[in-house]
Amino acid sequence: MATGLSPDDHLSPTLLSVQQTMLLLLLSVLAAVHVGQWLLRQRRRQPGSAPPGPFAWPLIGNAASMGSAPHLLFARLARPCRYSHDDAEFLELLSHNEEFGRTVGAGSLVDVLPWLQRFPNPVRTAFREFEQLNRNFSNFVLDKFLRHRESLRPGAAPRDMMDAFIHSAGADSGDGGPRLDVDYVPATVTDIFGASQDTLSTALQWLLVLFTRYSEVQARVQAELDQVVGRHRLPTLEDQPRLPYVMAFLYEAMRFSSFVPVTIPHATTANASVLGYHIPKDTVVFVNQWSVNHDPVKWSNPEDFDPTRFLDKDGLINKDLTGSVMVFSVGKRRCIGEEISKMQLFLFISILAHQCNFKANPDEPSKMDFNYGLTIKPKSFKINVTLRESMELLDSAVQKLQVEKECQ
Repeated sequence: MATGLSPDDHLSPTLLSVQQTMLLLLLSVLAAVHVGQWLLRQRRRQPGSAPPGPFAWPLIGNAASMGSAPHLLFARLARPCRYSHDDAEFLELLSHNEEFGRTVGAGSLVDVLPWLQRFPNPVRTAFREFEQLNRNFSNFVLDKFLRHRESLRPGAAPRDMMDAFIHSAGADSGDGGPRLDVDYVPATVTDIFGASQDTLSTALQWLLVLFTRYSEVQARVQAELDQVVGRHRLPTLEDQPRLPYVMAFLYEAMRFSSFVPVTIPHATTANASVLGYHIPKDTVVFVNQWSVNHDPVKWSNPEDFDPTRFLDKDGLINKDLTGSVMVFSVGKRRCIGEEISKMQLFLFISILAHQCNFKANPDEPSKMDFNYGLTIKPKSFKINVTLRESMELLDSAVQKLQVEKECQ
């Protein structure tokens, strides 16, 4: 049944309408302020053209166009100018791994709309959760540092990386150069270990996925390991120079997956010019590593997984080409844990391939799905793993580690 109002009827304001009016007024004022700031910045900009891209709306910029896979969007926009496991505290940190990856991802609205941090909204809530994650992890590392410093015996060999840093901080560099101050040891360890929390575990998942998807590649990796290492011992870092195909597989896995598609955000500290394009001061900048690693100008058939692209005509690793793979960022802000990560990945895949066979689970769908954040992470999957021979070498390695731990 329809109802109507006569001209003599009057509408009295309700509490709800007053709240709506105040909210609308507040949003209008905020919008006016930010539009005014945007127009003022446009007038003050240094002369020169901006990099190519869609029209940036006042207030929200290009946030609505980001989508769930920002590295793909950035690639399209940039195309015209593309050139002990039982430690409860530790397990709690690992439980936040995926949450950390999601909150620090390049698609975060805080990166493109930093003013959202000032007002109550889900974005600010997520940002504060991310800050709490950082505080928890920093406290975890600081506690380990204090325990290491108290238990470290003078002249004793380093038990781990933390000990090595403490030793280094307490010694002269010998050449008069800068040395690590002991107060910076926790922050250094946080940078190395914290950065690898999500990225390294994602890389390991990718290696196993690629092994199951490309069985011929797995077989060739195993054949090289058997030829160089033999079946009487496990692979070590000393074997790496004589395993060019294993290293080619690792570099191709990093290039093909580009599991860190865009770097963490940085900002320009001054007006800059790149390839003739004007980049204003305080611009949030990402390096699109996925785009670099899939550039057809640089890579032949970039969408094909082919480790042999990194081998020269003599079957040796092409070091010039491996230097073109971008996963650890570039310049002064590149990841300080790059070499450690590469060593870990080498040992991980070498030992597993030497000892095990990996096959895709026939009950799993052939199409892979991914989660996008700081990393491109494969969603949960199952694989079939079988021993190539026996557990003898692995058992011996574990027993040796246990003996070394007891002697410390």
